[in-house]
Amino acid sequence: MVEQSVRKAPLVWWAGGIFLGLVQVLAMGLSGPLGVSTQFVIADTHLLDKIDNSYVQQHPLISREKYHKLGYGWWFDIGLLAGALFASLVTLRWWPRCTTVWWRASHGSSVAGRFLAGFIGGILILLGARFAHGCTSGQFASGWAQLAVSAIPFTITLFLCVIITAFITYRKVPQIDR
Repeated sequence: MVEQSVRKAPLVWWAGGIFLGLVQVLAMGLSGPLGVSTQFVIADTHLLDKIDNSYVQQHPLISREKYHKLGYGWWFDIGLLAGALFASLVTLRWWPRCTTVWWRASHGSSVAGRFLAGFIGGILILLGARFAHGCTSGQFASGWAQLAVSAIPFTITLFLCVIITAFITYRKVPQIDR
């Protein structure tokens, strides 16, 4: 039988939330709103500029100066990856998995299916972020740090969509040993 256990989090959820909030407010004070997905547009702009400079210069979005500068965002993205690796190593939670308990209960142990679903989900998230000219880290976390009114309906919609997606994706509840 496949192991059906869930790792215990090293930090309770509310402490993680407070920590994230403090980091977000600090970042707002030091440099402005945080965002992740803009760096993908900047990378695409640099690549397109090498292929067809006239297209980039005439494009209504990527012709803007902010999409030609490599700023702190790259360091932020690298820091997210490095910080996650560091935290997993320090807490002894570095354990690569191809599927999760929830995925196996609802979809079997197909690694290819899990990777395909993750890839398609990642594409959809990036497309949605770019259509909205920002991502969830920009609207949700930075929006609340700025006390932006637009963050309220966005957060409500985000959580409703996440709950609906979880119910659709993970139809079966696994038997979990705690």
